[in-house]
Amino acid sequence: MLALVETVWLFVRAGESVRIIRAATPEGRVRLLIYGPGNSEATHEFPDQISCAAPASEIEGQLVAAGFALDQLTDRRSGRDRRSASRGADRRRGFRLVKDSSE
Repeated sequence: MLALVETVWLFVRAGESVRIIRAATPEGRVRLLIYGPGNSEATHEFPDQISCAAPASEIEGQLVAAGFALDQLTDRRSGRDRRSASRGADRRRGFRLVKDSSE
């Protein structure tokens, strides 16, 4: 099973972890590989990135609801560990309501 790893998520809770890997196959399909917690493993295959997005998001939501927290997100396409990308100042912008000047 040859595949190009694109994104890796690591969720942790106490002494447990779950690693989710999204990988593209040479045929253009996408595999979602789930390792953990413990020795459990699962593989799901999708025709493309778009059809993989909703199931991946659902799995992430289930993990968070079960008390897991995202510890690391590595995007291999850019080569960056996104966990460390926002160290320091918070880059998120606050939401402001802007009054319409036509009122």
